[in-house]
Amino acid sequence: MSKKFFSWKTNFKSIIVVDNELFNNDYNLKIHLTPITADLQEQGDFFERLKMLFESVFNNTIVASREEPLYKILEKETNNRFVQLPRQPYDQLMAAVCFTKANSVLQGKILINELELSSFQGDGITYRIVKEGPEIQLLDIDNWFPTKYNKFDPWWLRSDTATYDKILDKGIYTGHYRWHNHDAITDMVDNEHDTHAKIFEFNPKVLDGSKDKKK
Repeated sequence: MSKKFFSWKTNFKSIIVVDNELFNNDYNLKIHLTPITADLQEQGDFFERLKMLFESVFNNTIVASREEPLYKILEKETNNRFVQLPRQPYDQLMAAVCFTKANSVLQGKILINELELSSFQGDGITYRIVKEGPEIQLLDIDNWFPTKYNKFDPWWLRSDTATYDKILDKGIYTGHYRWHNHDAITDMVDNEHDTHAKIFEFNPKVLDGSKDKKK
């Protein structure tokens, strides 16, 4: 993978929640990227991370606004994985969180310049997202976390695998999966719904991503 512009197409399935109803949805994405790191191995590792983000992390989730009454029931009563949004799950907003989350997990090693998204429920419309686009402003949310945790970014601005935010006993939920150094996903951390994540301690430390580090 040389240092030049390229594009990649992918898709994932979900169920969206709108006005207390569930609808099947298929999302189609075309992502335009520029490698930033000159290390070809690192480029490959982070591209695999991007692939796993959509093929495993976003795939087979329930997408809903955090304020949706049915979402609150499903979160409490089921073991589903969720994509939690600050507003109703319109395609513009879904495109914005895909753009920001993908750039976050790539950690500056590969840059997403533009993301195009369409969906089965989206009436054939394709939305194009760039960093300066107005759709990104839909994610400007005040008081996403209570005061104790208000220094944490929402899940779409963090490099972990979380696609929804939840406060657990140890801190902030950070995802159903974990990254293995710079590589793609290893496995699910735990089978229990309330603990199946690596948790940010309140004083988080920087993880060593060196490939030579002993486990």
